[in-house]
Amino acid sequence: MKIAHLSDLHFAKITYSPLQFLSKRWVGNANLILFRRKQHQTALLAPLPSLFEKLKVNVILITGDLSTTGRDIEFEEGEEFLNSLKINKIVIPGNHDHYTKRGYRKKLFYQFFSNTPLYPPTTSLEKLTLQEDKIELRPLNDTWWYLAIDTAIPTSLVSSRGLFSKDLEKDLQKVLKNLPKGKKVLFLNHFPFFPFDRSKNILQRGMALHNLLKNYPQVVFYLHGHTHRHCIADLREANLPIILDSGSVSLKSRGSFNLLELKEKSTCLSVYHYQGEKWEKKREKKF
Repeated sequence: MKIAHLSDLHFAKITYSPLQFLSKRWVGNANLILFRRKQHQTALLAPLPSLFEKLKVNVILITGDLSTTGRDIEFEEGEEFLNSLKINKIVIPGNHDHYTKRGYRKKLFYQFFSNTPLYPPTTSLEKLTLQEDKIELRPLNDTWWYLAIDTAIPTSLVSSRGLFSKDLEKDLQKVLKNLPKGKKVLFLNHFPFFPFDRSKNILQRGMALHNLLKNYPQVVFYLHGHTHRHCIADLREANLPIILDSGSVSLKSRGSFNLLELKEKSTCLSVYHYQGEKWEKKREKKF
């Protein structure tokens, strides 16, 4: 099975509506005008449908931030791109997708994106959804499952934090305790669980997630985005998963994504970067 891992697509649309000043959106809009629209180019995504077809990708995992300010029109552009990918897709929200309190309360992201099970649910665990439960556990094939959580929340003007709440911790622990025996898990979250940067950007209570994952070796890979920095960190010696940050797939200067080839006894990771007006494989690593 081949799985492409993308993150931080950041479809964006400038708005001049005065309604933006009723929420945090005016900050994101100003940032878009001054910086982000130069840094992120969604045109980089155009070659991906044909590339994924050529690579024979089976499933695409997207770990959040399809939008920039959580507007309907941005979600519509993201939806159009996803529809161009004639492959199974699994999508979770990022902090930019739950950008305003109103959008978060209305679950606007989930009005555009939900994950169709690859197989009919057979247990109560498989019936959990990100939209209703903030947790989703479903099989990818006979060996591998994905476990996704939604830790994105609307924040203050200068914050882009996530929150691993105590309620989510409690629910996740129940799910982890009941993981199917003998199965391997890809864990999806928008945020890294370790403090990578300034406190305003981190996952609050990330260490609680860190400590929880140490008890479940079935979680082999932890896939995230948010940082816009590609990273591979093998933390198995510390009883933690292999960390894969795919970086931002739309970042003009260093766009990147990961391709995982899941085999019976090993996994091959290929790292793709956008250079010279095209996507090229720049690195390969086996686990």
